[in-house]
Amino acid sequence: MEKTPTLVDVANLAGTSKSTAARVFSRNKSTNVKEETKIRVVEAAQRLGYEPNRQAASLRSKKTYLIGLCVHDITNPSSPSLIRGIQDELELRGYDLVVFNNDWDPIKEKKNLQAVTRNQFDGLILSSPSQNLDIEELPNIPTVLLTGDHKLASVLNTINTDTAGGVKEALNYLYSLGHRRIGLLLGGSVSQITNRSQAYYDFYQEAGLKVEESLIANVPFKVRASETFELAKELIRRIVRDTNKPTAIFASNDILGLATLQIAQSEGISIPEDLSVVGMDELFSAETASPPLTSVFKRRFEVGMRAASNLIEQIQFWSGSPSRPVPKHEVVKCSLIIRGSCAPISKNMTA
Repeated sequence: MEKTPTLVDVANLAGTSKSTAARVFSRNKSTNVKEETKIRVVEAAQRLGYEPNRQAASLRSKKTYLIGLCVHDITNPSSPSLIRGIQDELELRGYDLVVFNNDWDPIKEKKNLQAVTRNQFDGLILSSPSQNLDIEELPNIPTVLLTGDHKLASVLNTINTDTAGGVKEALNYLYSLGHRRIGLLLGGSVSQITNRSQAYYDFYQEAGLKVEESLIANVPFKVRASETFELAKELIRRIVRDTNKPTAIFASNDILGLATLQIAQSEGISIPEDLSVVGMDELFSAETASPPLTSVFKRRFEVGMRAASNLIEQIQFWSGSPSRPVPKHEVVKCSLIIRGSCAPISKNMTA
């Protein structure tokens, strides 16, 4: 029977010591090895068919090198860029990512958090925690929350986008085009809805305008993004058929913005001549829509990378200190990507 290659065999073939070869395959020490030495060791391992024993390494270090990410809906088009940002950064640091789907369900969120604890993950990234989440239910491991909740930010590391600033930038742009009756489509978690609606009310107050509640629709987010899309279309149809319909609509995410474009087409409403539309998220589908959708860019990939980097810093701190670091709160700025779905208000519209 052919002998299974060992680390010593790899080191001998590569012309280096066993300890140096071991550092090459270490998740956190390979940076201490010269690049040319790494190449020789990796090539030797490939020639011999050597595979490092990750499980044994985890037992020795008492680390699993697993990071849990909990999101509400993995089918939501905004999720992939976030996940990619997290995974790309973790991969550079030698960690693997496991994604959990919460389905907008606090009970399922709690079960997923228990799974993170049960499987001894090294860290956790939790996106938009449910409103009734008890901090005591979180695993006692390094954690980053993707939220702007000030209460949670006082005790845990958080990262979020300046959503309120993004909403106001979009509304100011529509205002500059002459629009005064601007519809608002809301959807997502409680904190997301609260954040965006408050920015909308603040804008109207600062502009000296009266808010018309009939121009606001709250779209319940379903387990699947496709279900939300269909539900949104019915609410949007009701708004654009109203005798006092808006001249512009701000959709708090691109799913709702794209639904607005579709309904406008079916109702014979020309975009942007009869109705201007702005979304939020800057999905790829926004750029390819007809007309291309103006959207607030939330930089989800950057949020993901910064969350992963923040988490790794915590893990390194915890390994060398018995106390937790002071909570750190980061905010990523938004920017408005202007496309063909907006135009100055026309003479036949009522501002």
